[in-house]
Amino acid sequence: MSTATPYRSRYPQLAAMAGDRPLADVELTIGFERPTYHGHTELTVWPGVIDEVAIELYGYSQCHILARSMHQRTRWSFGVVELVDSRRWAHVGLLTPAGAFADIEGVRPVDQVVAEFLLRHGLRVRIRPIYTLDDVFTVIGGREETRQIWIDGSDIDPLSAEVAGIFADLLLAQADAVEAVSA
Repeated sequence: MSTATPYRSRYPQLAAMAGDRPLADVELTIGFERPTYHGHTELTVWPGVIDEVAIELYGYSQCHILARSMHQRTRWSFGVVELVDSRRWAHVGLLTPAGAFADIEGVRPVDQVVAEFLLRHGLRVRIRPIYTLDDVFTVIGGREETRQIWIDGSDIDPLSAEVAGIFADLLLAQADAVEAVSA
């Protein structure tokens, strides 16, 4: 399990909820209109704690929100995991400048992510770079009338944005470390 102790001023709602406790001690229960890949309609997550719950949240339900948060901080390209046979999307993360894939499970080679999808889900996938939020919206297939609010982020409630931001900061610190080692 990995944890983060982010700057409290960047996360005012979480800081207010935490009081004197670390932000990672704030327990947040998130409900979903549609179940996650594994059938969950509610998850309890601790900001900055990468565990099986965070992986379910940002690996099997809200990956696009985490990828968007990381993209806003770096402007790195999105990496859309899509099915080889149909070009339907299955997951989204970011592609680092060195060409690795970054998502809630960390930073790893693109080939490893492709192999994991085959092993875990029996899916043959490829990872396609996408460069803008507008293009990601097109790939994930949102309703056209919600395009602009998805792109500008106003469809994400501020608390959810803070939680995604904490995970983004933690994962980007890991990506920086991996990039530095591979340089």
